[in-house]
Amino acid sequence: MAYKGFDLTGKVALVTGGNSGIGLGMAEAMAQAGAAVCIWGTNEEKNATALAKLKGHGGKVMALRCDVGWWQGLPRDGH
Repeated sequence: MAYKGFDLTGKVALVTGGNSGIGLGMAEAMAQAGAAVCIWGTNEEKNATALAKLKGHGGKVMALRCDVGWWQGLPRDGH
C-alpha cells in the first residue's frame, strides 16, 4: 500500500545506501510519493535488485555504484 502523506512529484531524491534496508525503504517511499529516485550503493547486484523493485512503483529510477566513504569513488559530471 502506497503512503500518500506527501507529494514529491517533480522532485529528485538521491539515496545513499538505497539498495537495502532503511535506505531502500526510504527510496521506495519517495518513489511512491512521485519523486524521481537515484540510489547509490557499493554492491552492483544489490543495486540491480533494488532498481527492479523501485521500477515497480513507476516513475524515473536509476542506480549507480558509488562508495561515499571514498571521495575518489564519487561520480563526477554525471558519469
